[in-house]
Amino acid sequence: MKDGSEDLFKIALGKRITDLRNERAVGLRKFALIADMEHHQLIDIEKGRRDPRILTLRKIAAAFEMSLPELLSF
Repeated sequence: MKDGSEDLFKIALGKRITDLRNERAVGLRKFALIADMEHHQLIDIEKGRRDPRILTLRKIAAAFEMSLPELLSF
């Protein structure tokens, strides 16, 4: 049974990715290209609607030029 913590994590992760992308002044479509992913997938992740796979998170971290632990430190 879900206790809501999974949803809170997805929302916090999405906010972290959005904040990092905005700090770098990179649009959503451009960042999706850099991260080698579909923009609609990135939208869903940023809005907390999708559970990203670990490989997807690694692509996002690499696009930000950071490690996966750095990406997940929020």
